[in-house]
Amino acid sequence: MPRPDQSRDRIIAAAASLLRQRGYAATSTTDVLGVAGATTGSLYHHFPGGKEDLAVAALGISTDVVHDALLAALDSAPSTADALTAWIARLASALDADPRNGCPIAPAALEAVHASERLRAAAATAFQRWAAAIASGLVTEGWPPQQARPTAIAVLSLIEGALMLSRTAGDTEALAAAADQIEHLLRR
Repeated sequence: MPRPDQSRDRIIAAAASLLRQRGYAATSTTDVLGVAGATTGSLYHHFPGGKEDLAVAALGISTDVVHDALLAALDSAPSTADALTAWIARLASALDADPRNGCPIAPAALEAVHASERLRAAAATAFQRWAAAIASGLVTEGWPPQQARPTAIAVLSLIEGALMLSRTAGDTEALAAAADQIEHLLRR
């Protein structure tokens, strides 16, 4: 039986990792191919639109990974506040392990407004899906939907801002502060 072509998955995984660490402009296709152990021909076979197509696919995969992990955290915790506190602790541990381990979408998202409408839309979709997951957890706890959605957006904004501050400061103080404030906001 022929072995499936795994180069596409390796290329996307390499791109997702580099986009998380460097952002869009600083991630070259040469670097992606080096990390993936793939050829230029393989890149353009799977991503005829080149770097932009690849980045959109990588952001999509990163979005799914975070979304699925967030849903699992929400499903396994007694409350949305508990889930998010544990989530933030995981983010802090990841940053402690490697200061480049911030949000997998944010570095490219910050550039996307100027770089590409497709990248901007992919980043916006990521944040919308994650906020919707948080809002769903709040609705399950009895929050009215019209209150859950803006609260979830605020919570996600707090987490994303704390990730950026922690990543640039080289410590997790902002994440700890975000966890504390989310706890107060959601347990009011």
